[in-house]
Amino acid sequence: MQTSSDTPVPSWAVGDITVHRIDETPLPPATGPWLLPDATPQVVAGQDWLRPHFAGADGILHIDSHSFACVVDGLRVLVDTGIGNGKERANPAWHDLRTDYPERLAAAGFPPDSVDLVILTHLHADHVGWNTRKADGEWVPTFPAARYLTARAEREFWAAYDMEEARRQMFRDSVIPVEQAGLLDLVDVPAEGVRITPGLRLVPT
Repeated sequence: MQTSSDTPVPSWAVGDITVHRIDETPLPPATGPWLLPDATPQVVAGQDWLRPHFAGADGILHIDSHSFACVVDGLRVLVDTGIGNGKERANPAWHDLRTDYPERLAAAGFPPDSVDLVILTHLHADHVGWNTRKADGEWVPTFPAARYLTARAEREFWAAYDMEEARRQMFRDSVIPVEQAGLLDLVDVPAEGVRITPGLRLVPT
């Protein structure tokens, strides 16, 4: 039987860099209206470029959780880490997943131990989940050789925010263990952006 990690990894070239899309899991049709309420079926159906890969003729968006991986200036870079396995989440579509994401990463040539840099665009549950994995009952960094980066303004915002329990849980299992391991670096990202390596620049969006 073919497993999802046997399927080809989507990739494309940006200049001389190959970007790989590492799929984690498809999300249910209700995700679109919840995430993008203004993207009504009528609006989506009117966008021909979305079909057939990103939406159906019925105007329902096809949304999944995924990361991007590439090699820049010799660094093996992963952008965002999806939802993660075995995480306690309020959203039923994200709760206690069992996916083959690490195998998909390895199939693309990025086994977790080889990743040098993890860029977290923001600290939401569907972007930080594979920051950690469970080992001996504890959440430990999935990418132990990597430097994890996020914007200082992002981390400081959540540090001062009165979080609901679901978000506190996400920080406990997917952010704080990386901080405690000394792997999370906070970066100031001014309006003009900040260069991380000669070929990689972060810009505020």
